[in-house]
Amino acid sequence: MVKRLRQTLRSLSIPALAVILGLVVSSFFVLMAGTDPVQTYQRMFCEGFGSKGCQTFADLLIVTAEAEDGSRSTVFAPFYGEGGHRMAVVLERATLLILTALSATVAFKAGLFSIGMDGQFVLGAITVAFLGYWLPTQVYMLLGVSEPEAAPEALLTIMHVLIPLVCIGLAMAVGAVYSWIAGYLKVKLNVNELISTIILNAIAVQIVNYLIRYPLRSDFNSTARTQRIDDTAWLVPFNRGLFPDVEWFSGARLGIGIIIAILVAVLIWFFLWRSTAGYEQRMAGGSHRFARFGGIPSERAALRAMLLSGALSGLAGALAILGIERRVIDGYATSGFGFDGVMVAILARESVAGIILVAMFFAGLQQGATNLQFGDLPRQLGGIIIAFIILFSSMENFFHDLIARIQARLRPRRTPYPKEAGVP
Repeated sequence: MVKRLRQTLRSLSIPALAVILGLVVSSFFVLMAGTDPVQTYQRMFCEGFGSKGCQTFADLLIVTAEAEDGSRSTVFAPFYGEGGHRMAVVLERATLLILTALSATVAFKAGLFSIGMDGQFVLGAITVAFLGYWLPTQVYMLLGVSEPEAAPEALLTIMHVLIPLVCIGLAMAVGAVYSWIAGYLKVKLNVNELISTIILNAIAVQIVNYLIRYPLRSDFNSTARTQRIDDTAWLVPFNRGLFPDVEWFSGARLGIGIIIAILVAVLIWFFLWRSTAGYEQRMAGGSHRFARFGGIPSERAALRAMLLSGALSGLAGALAILGIERRVIDGYATSGFGFDGVMVAILARESVAGIILVAMFFAGLQQGATNLQFGDLPRQLGGIIIAFIILFSSMENFFHDLIARIQARLRPRRTPYPKEAGVP
C-alpha cells in the first residue's frame, strides 16, 4: 500500500514539476512583454478555471459569496456558479479533446503513429452539418408537414431521438472509412502512416472548405457557412434543457456530449485492457515479431485500430456540430481539435484516466491563454506559456532520472560493519 502510494505521488509530481518549470521559463517572455508574471499567471488560471470574479490563485479554491440579504459566506469556488462558471466552458472544449485523444491512443496502442484525427474530425463534422438539416427536411416532406412548428409532438420526440443517432452513426462511419485508408496503405503497401495521415488531413481540409464555400453554402454572408441544423437534430445544452435554472452552466454550450465522452472513455479502457481484441492490439503495438510468433493477427489488429480511431474522431466532429456549433463555418476545418487531441494523448501517456484530466487542464490553459488578450496582453503570450508546459511535460524520463539521482544522494550510506580480529 505504501509502495503504491509512493508511486502515485511520484507519477503526479512529474506533471506538477513540468507545469512549474514551464511557468518559470515563460516568466522571461512575460517580463519582456512588460507585465508582472505573477499577475499574468493569476489572470490566466482565473480565466481558465475560476468562477466569475476570480482575481487570485486563492480564489480558485475559496470565494466569498454575497446572498440577496447582504450576508456573506465562504464557498468552495468550483461549486460557485453565480453568473456561470468558466469550468463549464472548459468541459465543453474538453469533450472534443477527450474523444480525439482517445482516437490517438487507440492507434498508438496498435503501434501506429496516426495523426489523422483532424481530417476525420472535420469530415465527421461536415457530414453531420449536412444531415442535420437535410434529414429533417426529408422527413417533413414525406409526412406532408409544411411547417415544422405544426408537426405532432410525438413525431418531434421520435425525431429528437433518431436523427441525432443517425447523424452520429454516419459521422463515425465516415471517420472510420477515412482512417481505414491510412491503415490499409500501411498494412498492404507499407506506406508510413505518419506521412499518409498528414496528406489525408490536407485533403480532408480542402474537401470541407470546398463544400462550405459552394454546394453546402447557406447564404451570401461575408463568411461562408452551412445551414444551421434543425432543432430535432440539436443536442440541447444543459442550460437550455435539463438544468435551465442552474447558473453554473450559464454562458456554456456544455451538454450531453461530456457524458458521452466519459462513457466512451470507459468503453475504450475496457476494450484495451479487458478484451481479447484489445490485448491483440497492445501486443501488436508492443512487438510485431512477438505478435506474429504468438499467433496474433497483427495486420487485422492494425486495421481494426484505425477503424476505431477514425470512428472516435468522427464522433468528436459530430458532437461538435450537434451540441455546440450547429453549423460549419469557413475556417473551422483548421480548428486543430485533432492535433490538440494527439498532444493530450501524448501528455497523458496514453492513459484513459489521464486523458480526461489532461484534456480538462489543456482546455483550461487554452481558454485562459486566449482571454489574456482582454487584459491588454498579447494573445501569443498564452501560446508560449502552453508550449513550454508541454515541452517540460514531454521530458518525463529526464525528470524520473533526476528524482532518482537526488533520492540516491539524500539516502544515507550504509557503513560496513567492522571486521572482527582474526576473521579474514
